[in-house]
Amino acid sequence: MDVKKNAAQKQKIPNIAIIFTIITSKILSILNDLFKADPKKSQVPIFFKNSFIVCNEYRNITILPPMKVSILGTGGWGLALGKILHENGHNLEFWTPSLTEAELLAKEREYKDKLPGIELPTEFKYSTEMFGVIKDSDMLVLTVPSQFMENVAKQLGECPAPEKIPIVVNATKGISEHSLKRMSEIILSYVQWLSEEEIAVLSGPTHAEEIAREVYSAIVAASKNEVCAKIVQGTFSNKTLRVYTSQDVVGVELCGSIKNVIAIAGGIIDGLGIGVGDNTKAALITRGQAEICRLGEVLGANPRTFSGLAGIGDLIVTCMSHHSRNRFVGEQIGKGKTLNEILAHIKMVAEGVPTARSTYALAKKVGVEMPIVNAVYEVLFEQKDPRTAIEELMTRELKPE
Repeated sequence: MDVKKNAAQKQKIPNIAIIFTIITSKILSILNDLFKADPKKSQVPIFFKNSFIVCNEYRNITILPPMKVSILGTGGWGLALGKILHENGHNLEFWTPSLTEAELLAKEREYKDKLPGIELPTEFKYSTEMFGVIKDSDMLVLTVPSQFMENVAKQLGECPAPEKIPIVVNATKGISEHSLKRMSEIILSYVQWLSEEEIAVLSGPTHAEEIAREVYSAIVAASKNEVCAKIVQGTFSNKTLRVYTSQDVVGVELCGSIKNVIAIAGGIIDGLGIGVGDNTKAALITRGQAEICRLGEVLGANPRTFSGLAGIGDLIVTCMSHHSRNRFVGEQIGKGKTLNEILAHIKMVAEGVPTARSTYALAKKVGVEMPIVNAVYEVLFEQKDPRTAIEELMTRELKPE
């Protein structure tokens, strides 16, 4: 009797497992159909064709690769992020407007001018056909220089709307000289099939040279949609890159942009040598941060962002690091070179130069006092002597901190 009972119980176990599998499969199918029906109205945009998002009450998200991730831009930053995503098991395809560049990268598997010494995976694909690259993508990552973002966003907006809406990640730092918009605002203004729910920004103290070499680093993924930020967090995080989330898109983008202007001032200090030192650099970073905070608060940023990775963290590394192109530009000016001379020989874009113009104009527009930004603008574009600019900053009307 006991033998028959045990046999019956054993027979029930696989039956229960089969029933559970069927029910789970049905639930997942219903949820996917629900979210695919109208992704614009979905609280959680589910758009992953070849992977699952496991979401527990919108708090814990696990992403199981592979996903198709398309990166627009093949500079050092785009390639470094591509390496991270490749190591995390995702499928990568890059877009570049230059056929020569695409062929060079495919052949050499190294970009000596922008990321020297870094071997690129053989699995990387490169193309000049934007629609072909973004088609069926789960995520788009934009890494083009800020001066070209408007052009690229326009091309992206002209591509046919995808059947599934991907998450779009802006990883470019800057403010448009023409419109004074942040990069995510430019993308949204041109890409009509995209909403704020599906866009995120990635910013923090992360030089491409070190990310590509797997140096321990941390960065922030920000989106108004908390789930979107968490998906980006799960996609990029690994043992050498720790990603934190935020919902302060305004603050994260402003910090990432304006710190490049302050870094030019930091470089000027390094270049001048006599009469300046560590005290000067510390004062610059602190007061530069105060200026970023003032502008950010007027534009609706969360004050807490300025004391985090995207704020003071990124400002410190950009003002201090030998990897910083913006600090290098300032250093050369401090040594007596002109801006035109420097830009003629630098191989990569120093975002702080155009951002000095746009930040100067934006601060004037909203009525925020930014004396360091103003001084950098005058040195770069009005040929003011750097020492005169420092003396004027030091002898302004005294006030409380």
